[in-house]
Amino acid sequence: MRRCLEIARLGAGGTAPNPLVGALLVQGERLLAEGWHERAGGPHAEVRCLQAFGDGPVPVDATMYVNLEPCAHHGRTPPCADLLVARGVKHVVVGMRDPFPQVAGRGIERLRNAGVEVAEDVLLDECRWLQRRFISSVERNRPYIILKWAASADGFLDRHPRAGRGVQRISTPATDVIVHRWRSEEAAILVGSRTVMNDDPSLNVRHIEGRAPLRVVLDRGGRAPSQSKVFTDAGNTVLFTGTARPELPVEQIMTSPTDDPLDGILAHLHDRNMRSVLVEGGAELIEHFVQRGLWDEARVIHGQVFFGNGTPAPRIDSAVRIERMVGGDRIVLHRREAGHVTWDW
Repeated sequence: MRRCLEIARLGAGGTAPNPLVGALLVQGERLLAEGWHERAGGPHAEVRCLQAFGDGPVPVDATMYVNLEPCAHHGRTPPCADLLVARGVKHVVVGMRDPFPQVAGRGIERLRNAGVEVAEDVLLDECRWLQRRFISSVERNRPYIILKWAASADGFLDRHPRAGRGVQRISTPATDVIVHRWRSEEAAILVGSRTVMNDDPSLNVRHIEGRAPLRVVLDRGGRAPSQSKVFTDAGNTVLFTGTARPELPVEQIMTSPTDDPLDGILAHLHDRNMRSVLVEGGAELIEHFVQRGLWDEARVIHGQVFFGNGTPAPRIDSAVRIERMVGGDRIVLHRREAGHVTWDW
């Protein structure tokens, strides 16, 4: 099952909105074949595994290991549970049941009704951690929310006064690569107007090969300059604004000055089948998420530079935290709820 989780991660950034799934076919101590879900609309992990095995008969003592329950419904691909039965797989080990309502135990039931021996809940906590984005979308009807910021050694997000527009460096190049990997693995990235005004970020993926997230800008006051990179380059951007800005060639969604904009943003992303959002700033926007308890994970980069003064970094309490050093930076991962946490990067 650990190998299932390992190869399932190879699909990160490509399978959304589908979950991450790996599958192994094992006979005793011998690995017969393995496969993982690579992209949405493509073959599922069980299909890839059996394709790798070939067309011959599956040994009666072979076991299929899969970290998520085989599907039992027709989506873009046929049901994997039916395929396992048709191929004569007699033993299946499942990491966790699929919370998706169209599956939710039906795949396991179909296997058992066909005489397949099924074991469940193997490395359940680890399996749920891998599917945390998918689970949040299905069970909470909102994207999985990741807060991210970098703080100087003396606890500031930036230095005052600023010397023009542009990012004030805190993290090292090694950490920057990790940040761009984070971006490539999330469906959307969100910033407020002040971040666009001060930093003029691109919010794309540059240091690695990967899919760029949908860029979401919250600017109810229409303050972000029209020549900002998030509006003028080739990336996809959605602007939540209180004032229509016809000069901007991006999708615009009007917000009410009396409503909390976070609800509208999360509902919009959920309606677009986006399983996760990375909130990159600024301080006011992140603090709003924290105060409302609207976060699942926070990734905080503590750099070695000293600013002396500036915008204080947010403070956060969490049930679980782990940390590691990367290129001289200390990266702390906070999880709001107790449970399994591992480094995925």
